[in-house]
Amino acid sequence: MSKKHRSSQLQNRSQQLSTSQNKSLSAGFQFHRGPLPSPKDLDEYDKIVPGAAERIISMAEEQAKHRQGLEKVVIESDIKDSKTGLYFGFIIGLVAIISGTICIVYGHSIAGGVLGGSAVPGLTAVFVYGSRQRRREREAKQQQISAK
Repeated sequence: MSKKHRSSQLQNRSQQLSTSQNKSLSAGFQFHRGPLPSPKDLDEYDKIVPGAAERIISMAEEQAKHRQGLEKVVIESDIKDSKTGLYFGFIIGLVAIISGTICIVYGHSIAGGVLGGSAVPGLTAVFVYGSRQRRREREAKQQQISAK
């Protein structure tokens, strides 16, 4: 049998199959987003391993509790750090002002003026910078939340 003859036989057979058989193709797409599988998937898991759905839900609940606990610790730590920074800033400012006043009383007016006078603007700048930084962080976090 020649190559041409074989090729024409294959073409004929291909045409016969495509005309004699009714082919159908269907495709589907399903999207689920969340900490748990969809209810349908949970049901499938439960069919395969009895009790699996309950275990999966329990794991998600434990993970949520853990995450909330970590967030609470981080927030409490941030509050503590903020308060500590305010206390130390107040102490440093107070010491600088008192030191400047003592220098002035003992006749070193230039040194006292520089020491006492630079404390207030310096601390004010640090406070304003910190406030702006926290505001930017809050805005960025808000944007992340609204983007989801």
